[in-house]
Amino acid sequence: MSYDLEWVELPEAAAEARTRWESCTARGLTCDHVPRCSESYFSLTAPFQFQLNLAGMAVCRDVMRRTGMTYPAEQQPFPAWPFKDIEDWRSADQARRDAYNAAERAASAQTVAGHTGIPEFKLLGNGPWLVGSQEITQALDRYEEEPADERAELETGDLWREWLGWLRETAAHGGFTVD
Repeated sequence: MSYDLEWVELPEAAAEARTRWESCTARGLTCDHVPRCSESYFSLTAPFQFQLNLAGMAVCRDVMRRTGMTYPAEQQPFPAWPFKDIEDWRSADQARRDAYNAAERAASAQTVAGHTGIPEFKLLGNGPWLVGSQEITQALDRYEEEPADERAELETGDLWREWLGWLRETAAHGGFTVD
């Protein structure tokens, strides 16, 4: 298992490629565009993505937990699939598909009122999860409250430094998705 993370707010060309790729894959059909939507999407969005394997994410989660950047919480369920099958999805009115997609996106952005930082469940599986700018900023603020010598010790690790850089970047770009 791996974690594929991506900026929420991409530069225009990358955002257009993502929209086209999502539109193409949402139909459940083979892409017949030239170049393929996936080729454009992955090449244009690569600079705005971060991948971690299971062990790497475990390291990051552990440090985040110890520094108060995350909090334990139970996720709320995603909306039930309202379509009989993939054919029903493909033939459904666009407004019906859009309504389901909006409900799923709202579920992927869930947080727990009264808590600061990122709910741990968003970093425990592939989601789809949306970690918003506010959650990231709160987490980074909590990290900055740690004593300077403890932060310096943590930042001797390459992975942790890269992860902090990623968090800081994404806070300025709407957050990130977890897939």
